[in-house]
Amino acid sequence: MGSTQVMHIGPYRLLNVVYTGQTSRTWQAYDDRNRRYVGLKTLFQNVSRDHKQVQMLKWEYQVGSKLQNERIIDIFDFGWYNKVPYIAMEWYAASNIKQLVHKGYENYCVALPIMIPQMVESLAVLHEAGWIHRDVKPDNFLYSEEKGIKLIDFALCKPIKPSPLAKLLKMKSTPQGTPSYMSPEQIRGLPLDGRSDIYSLACAFFEILSGRPAFTGNSMNELLQKHVSGAIPSVRARNKNITEDFSTLLAQMMAKSPKDRPKSARDIARALRSIKVFTRPPKEGDKVG
Repeated sequence: MGSTQVMHIGPYRLLNVVYTGQTSRTWQAYDDRNRRYVGLKTLFQNVSRDHKQVQMLKWEYQVGSKLQNERIIDIFDFGWYNKVPYIAMEWYAASNIKQLVHKGYENYCVALPIMIPQMVESLAVLHEAGWIHRDVKPDNFLYSEEKGIKLIDFALCKPIKPSPLAKLLKMKSTPQGTPSYMSPEQIRGLPLDGRSDIYSLACAFFEILSGRPAFTGNSMNELLQKHVSGAIPSVRARNKNITEDFSTLLAQMMAKSPKDRPKSARDIARALRSIKVFTRPPKEGDKVG
């Protein structure tokens, strides 16, 4: 009879692969010390020799471990095992919103009245803690019917207040993020604040409400140019169940200039308490387009 080999990374017993990205893999694991399930993110072995990727993983831990809120994933450990770095976080049995979009609007639309305000709240909490996310997109929100939204992946986070040296030199930053959701100022490498994340959140909202990205292009340059200078698309053209009030708010969030957007995610949260997103509550089977 053969025996099943139990794999460990440090004190964590690996159970199932739940997500595979370009540079990392996320596992469901069991923490033998604390007797709890965890999510364990590990870099691939060949990537573990890349200093920049290792620093990003460590940075994700350093930022995430300071954020304790029900709308943000709890990260509590960073370590190395056999020359492979890892971070351990709370186990959250949920799909990311991009995965839900791939399943079709008709399958998740009933959850949107809960998802949308909770996504805004998670960003408000992050900003109020002093951080810009810089990679807000459907992939970086987990949604569970039981517990709602969790914001994840803090590898690109930056402090909202730039260093005195960066202020003095008015330093440009290297554009980082995901092209389908990057703000115009992010693309240009200009200084960022929370309003850049608000633009990205609007792009995420457009996608989950319409079933497709706000902007597409035949090349990377065309896509980025649309973010910078293209006309803001109307979400109501894709989804007739969206109210004029919310369509207007979404257009404001997607304004090309940060000064024309809402000042903060908290302001958006307040606005959502006084306007409706939908003309009628979404029901399973609703279509868009």
